[in-house]
Amino acid sequence: MVRKEPSYFTPSEWAIIIFLALVSAVINIYIPIKSITQHFSIPGPAAGMALLGGFIFVLWISLARQIIERKYSGVVTSIIIAAICLFIHPWYGVVEPSWFSIYGIVGLGLMGAIMELMSRSYWRSVVGGGLGSLSCLVVTWLAIGFHTGSWVPKEWAPFLALGTVISGGIGVLIAQGITKVLWVGQSD
Repeated sequence: MVRKEPSYFTPSEWAIIIFLALVSAVINIYIPIKSITQHFSIPGPAAGMALLGGFIFVLWISLARQIIERKYSGVVTSIIIAAICLFIHPWYGVVEPSWFSIYGIVGLGLMGAIMELMSRSYWRSVVGGGLGSLSCLVVTWLAIGFHTGSWVPKEWAPFLALGTVISGGIGVLIAQGITKVLWVGQSD
């Protein structure tokens, strides 16, 4: 008889991870982020991720980590976000080479891993959100640049890099605020 090992996450934890990943993916897919950045003449590629990645991705990964309070919940959530996004369309619409979307998994997985490693304290979590967001942006910039020849203008790169660090940090702060509201009165 084969002994069945229990899942690392409980069914309710899986439900939270999948729900938060779905919310993140839906925001990423359906909000016209590229149009918004183009309206303000902010060049890409990935300008929307740079400026709004904290709301699009970091917030939801951080919420999963804080609500579940279990190792790897942030990493798993980030990978599921990537999988859902890639199920809908290729990473940044790039279809050649056919495996290009792997960069989306690598970028978001790296974001989740950095956030996970930095989640030991309040301020480290905030810094981790910023660095995680920056890592995903850099992976995306390099992938798009090498495969399509479309590079972020060098005069915009520092602004967008700083923007993504700030956006990622804000995403963690919002998640911390939400979890604080959720847990009010539950410690008694």
